[in-house]
Amino acid sequence: MSGQISEEAMLILMSIYGGIVLIICYDVVRILRRIFPAKLFRVIVEDAIYWTFASIFMFNIFLRYNYGKPRFFSVIMALGTMAVFEWIIGRKIIDALALRIKKLGRILAKPLKKLCKVVKLIFYKVIKNIRAKKEKKNAGRKRKKSHVKAKHHKAKKNKE
Repeated sequence: MSGQISEEAMLILMSIYGGIVLIICYDVVRILRRIFPAKLFRVIVEDAIYWTFASIFMFNIFLRYNYGKPRFFSVIMALGTMAVFEWIIGRKIIDALALRIKKLGRILAKPLKKLCKVVKLIFYKVIKNIRAKKEKKNAGRKRKKSHVKAKHHKAKKNKE
């Protein structure tokens, strides 16, 4: 196989790889949207961020394997890979994973709420102890200052 044909074959393989990586990342975004419902503005921002990183990712593939020139067939291969993955696997997996993650979140939420209550209780007790120590320290300083003022006042009277 000639060098140019092997370069083209490698570009096709890397375009397929790029399509798989991009669709898996977008599926993660879609799963998160199903778990945490999003309003239109958030969807637009997430999509803009996703497609910005996707274009940078694919440009790096084109830069490394085709001197930065996106070839028509390589773009079609990446988009085709994404479409086939979505058609065969994506639709079936997204809803199932989102549902399982929600169930897992509900199961984990109960012990985590109890743990948070315990941590808050400990935190408040520690803060209360620190404040009590500060108040004792400040009360001792106030007594010393008033004692020093009284001595200073007596010394002034004695000089006169």
